[in-house]
Amino acid sequence: MEDLGSVSDDQVILAWLQAEIESPPFQAYLVGDPPKSSHLARALALARNPDLGNAAHNAERRRIIASAHGFGRGSLIFAGLEDDIAWRKAQVSIAEVAEMLYSNRNATWTTLAPATRMVAEGAGNAARVFTGDDMNLHILSLARIICHADNAEPELSELICMRMPDGAISLLEGHTRATAMVMEGHKLPRGVGAFIGESPSIKSWAYL
Repeated sequence: MEDLGSVSDDQVILAWLQAEIESPPFQAYLVGDPPKSSHLARALALARNPDLGNAAHNAERRRIIASAHGFGRGSLIFAGLEDDIAWRKAQVSIAEVAEMLYSNRNATWTTLAPATRMVAEGAGNAARVFTGDDMNLHILSLARIICHADNAEPELSELICMRMPDGAISLLEGHTRATAMVMEGHKLPRGVGAFIGESPSIKSWAYL
């Protein structure tokens, strides 16, 4: 793992929004009910044309990710965590991605990796263990895209993770992406980017 230095919440939140913004379910969430297409249009602009020097834009992105995932609020995937996470960016090898853990308590990922919760186990099971939803299709589709990418190393969004009390790394965002990366690791010889958070409150994390 190559440590690339500390990063701000704003950088991590931007990466999270960029990773999710093309997902139809996330776009449907942004449109809302009753639907307001202007909400999606604004989020797309904030993701595709970012200005990290604009405090108002950073605040808008934070509101989106906080509402969708509990970032900074100690809820949803951040349940039990205080708003005290220190983030660092890293370049990680595919072998290190394989050793990452799926966040606990999510049936899809515990079904794919019931013995270890490790991405390596999930990647090995993705084509043969049905998760009970459409996640197998998403994983295999992304793996195919990575495998057949024209460029030698396709561009992929950074993984967003937390460091556990024992030093292990657990995923917050990017479970599908990490699984597909490991399945097609030969296409990613230089590894991938990751944001890794550390928090004094990690022992209280509901997804530990």
